[in-house]
Amino acid sequence: MSNTIENVIIIGAGIGGLSAAISLRKIGLQVTLCEGSAHDAPAGTGITQPQNTFKVLKDLGVYEECLEQGVQLDSMHILNKEGRVLLEVNQKFLNEDLPGRNSIWRSSLNDILLTKALSLGVTMQWNKKLKTYEENEHGVTVYFEDDTILEADLLVGFDGIRSKVRNMMLQREVQSSYLGMGSWRVPIEFPAGTLTTTSYMLLNEDNKVGIFPLTATDGYMFILKPVDEDYRDPKEQRYDTVRNMLEPFQWKKDFLNNCFQPDSPILFNMIRQVVLKEKWYSQRVVIGGDAAHASAPNLAQGAAMAIEDAIVLAEEIDQHHSLSEALSAYYDRRYPRAREVQRLSEELLINEMSGKSSQQEIIQQCDALLERAY
Repeated sequence: MSNTIENVIIIGAGIGGLSAAISLRKIGLQVTLCEGSAHDAPAGTGITQPQNTFKVLKDLGVYEECLEQGVQLDSMHILNKEGRVLLEVNQKFLNEDLPGRNSIWRSSLNDILLTKALSLGVTMQWNKKLKTYEENEHGVTVYFEDDTILEADLLVGFDGIRSKVRNMMLQREVQSSYLGMGSWRVPIEFPAGTLTTTSYMLLNEDNKVGIFPLTATDGYMFILKPVDEDYRDPKEQRYDTVRNMLEPFQWKKDFLNNCFQPDSPILFNMIRQVVLKEKWYSQRVVIGGDAAHASAPNLAQGAAMAIEDAIVLAEEIDQHHSLSEALSAYYDRRYPRAREVQRLSEELLINEMSGKSSQQEIIQQCDALLERAY
């Protein structure tokens, strides 16, 4: 890249934003990462890193540490409510010689990425809420709610499904589409000595329960269930709500009854996606991750796609002599792959809601896509 771009502002210090900060700093750019929340804000429950994520984690320089702080899973068992195994899914779908899917606390992953970014010289600013920005052919001026102003050659938005950067860039309020399911996420505990290299998916008609270890003693559980778009889930009722949804399942009943408590911090959200008709960039602004292609979580590829966005953006900026060419190449390279993963994730969700049994075919389609380099 010529000297037309030297410094970058990134909005959003989640997995995608931190990965972008690392990637862009490694090609020599000055990077300021701005996050609207506080440093100690909760970072959710667990996350799984499929094998297609490993190459990017190695490029970021955090692969070994992610494995050290996570649990590697060789297989996933899909069971009916009585506990009978319906399907065993190999988590080493790309390479049998590599570890299987890495399961890690989201807070641990964020800390690993943040430490790496800071070690490279990324400037981190917390409680920094975007107000607006102005761009022209020479650069971008970014205004924040604390009345501070920053200047940069490029503004990068990895600020999630409700992205302010995206909405300002497109000059419209982008509406996410509801996919018909609610999601409950629960931190859980495992009895001593029960840790395995297997995750579990329990099915009961259109209800789905996932159970993933994250360390030797704890992990997380998610529940997906169809709900109306106007459904509300008060925090004070979530423990009982989750208990009732687990009641039909007979698999390891004692474990399901005791793995979480009334005071466990249960998170709830509606499953939504964002499909953009417009390109992901303008003159001096570009977006990635959920801001560009939020999708259903059923294939567990959301974070992987965001990390791929981050490294491809840096690669294209490094390889081109003009910013416009780099952003165009980034979009052309990322859109088809991210959109197909998004489509397959939605198709899998719809199949699960309707009770169809073609999940394995969809998973295989996704695996075949991810075997190809990003």
